[in-house]
Amino acid sequence: MIRYLIKNNLKIMFRSPVNILLYVLCPIVVTAVLVSAFSAMMESYEGAGQFTVGYRVEENSVFDAYMNEIVAAGRESGVTLAEYRDGEPEALIKEKKLACFVEFGSDTYTIYETQDTKTESGTLQYMLSAMVNGVISGDYTTVSFRTEQPFFIPAVDSTDYYGIIYIVYFGWCALVCAAGLFSSEKKHRIDERLRVSNLSVLQLYLSRFIPLVAVVSCGVGVAAVIGGVVLGVHWGNLALSALLVILSVMAATAMEMLLYELTNSMLASVIISFGIVWILGYIGGSFETYMFSTHSDRLKQLDPIYHENRALVELSTMGHSDYVASASLIMIGVFAVCSLLNLMVGRIRRSAQ
Repeated sequence: MIRYLIKNNLKIMFRSPVNILLYVLCPIVVTAVLVSAFSAMMESYEGAGQFTVGYRVEENSVFDAYMNEIVAAGRESGVTLAEYRDGEPEALIKEKKLACFVEFGSDTYTIYETQDTKTESGTLQYMLSAMVNGVISGDYTTVSFRTEQPFFIPAVDSTDYYGIIYIVYFGWCALVCAAGLFSSEKKHRIDERLRVSNLSVLQLYLSRFIPLVAVVSCGVGVAAVIGGVVLGVHWGNLALSALLVILSVMAATAMEMLLYELTNSMLASVIISFGIVWILGYIGGSFETYMFSTHSDRLKQLDPIYHENRALVELSTMGHSDYVASASLIMIGVFAVCSLLNLMVGRIRRSAQ
């Protein structure tokens, strides 16, 4: 009997294909929009590398006697200084494709930059300060720059980040996929008939839970595949990532089915569910990346979506994550507690009839 119910519930859900397509299209569309908007913000810092700077020395400048040393020191540090006696600095930067231009005055220097060469300008300012002070004092050293990425802060670009966390976020909105099923049951009073049947409360619960988890998991799974192929999202450990996503769908489904069992209203369940998921997503990094989030660490540690997001993102960037265990245990805990409460409410309703 339970096989028939599962099969029948799957058919009912597939009669509302728009609800299922939401799990495929929404993560892709939202990810594409956010990647376009925040790609620059999440780019990893890269050094300026080698670049060319134009310069001009004023007559009777204190720097004139030391220019050979300054040019040599700049070359060793990856900065080529090319002299231009004539022309406006701004025009020379554009015409000669220079990163910056330096005018050495009588005892000061002025650096000209563009909007796109602020990194090079900052590097040049620091380097010139060190070189000029060293050269004039007679003891200069090559200035070098090294960029390091701390191991505890994984470097992740916007494509990978949003392509992963919105699969999780939409997976937590599982109740939408059950709208057609619950509406059909309500319309034909199927739920009332099933409660007085020989089926146990557990069988009735599983007849809804299993097809709902299957459909939502397939929907976000297809979205993840499309995201990987079209947008280039990297998932790292595919098997472990898939397991974590399925566990989160199971937890979300159990929680939202409990809300429906308590309220007996699809509208009320959706509103409450979306409110809970929005708050969890807000704290957990669905809107503001958890790396840049100002929420306290204690608050984030209480958020199941934060554990899920961090585990999946770190699996993508490092291939491993200390949050895999906590995310798995939390999702299993939410699933177990909500399922148990669902069965208890179901038994109370049955005994009340």
